[in-house]
Amino acid sequence: MEHQTHYFLALALPPETKELLFKWRKMLDPRLPFKSWVHPEDLHITLAFLGGQASFKQLTSIKKEMPEIAKEHQHFTLQLNGLGTFGKSDSPRILWAGVEESEPLIALQKDIYQACTDLGFSLDKRKFTPHITMARKWKSETPFSTNDLNEIVQPKEDQSLFKAEHFVLYQTHLNRTPKYQPLSIFSLS
Repeated sequence: MEHQTHYFLALALPPETKELLFKWRKMLDPRLPFKSWVHPEDLHITLAFLGGQASFKQLTSIKKEMPEIAKEHQHFTLQLNGLGTFGKSDSPRILWAGVEESEPLIALQKDIYQACTDLGFSLDKRKFTPHITMARKWKSETPFSTNDLNEIVQPKEDQSLFKAEHFVLYQTHLNRTPKYQPLSIFSLS
């Protein structure tokens, strides 16, 4: 069966941050029955979801435009700030790790979003909510409760800080693990 390929631009996470999030997952997994947990290599912060309709020409343009955007932005520091969910409060579809509000991150996402829109991509119109998806689809009869989350995981200042140094154009392979393949890496200045 042929799977639809999707493309997206995302902020890459350093290995130490992926390790920390994997430690959180090991604490959460036994207590929170989500259908699937994201592979540590696939953890990222999505900046623009390009979907599956990207033409070769559009992808080539992305690869040309993004180094210019990367040059206009300095690398910056982000901090994890706990966990949250999207979807119904009692049966969420996404469990995520959040990051502290960051002007440099908002500015970078805005420039990337604008460039992708200018290249003809139809992007999500919702307000940008930076997050790292950790798990998908609650699968329990027992209602989910957010009380469990911050009881289990408390970000410690020293461990939860990380540097944002580059963003990546990824291609999705739904039938592989990890499922996101980096196609191009764009280093911030």
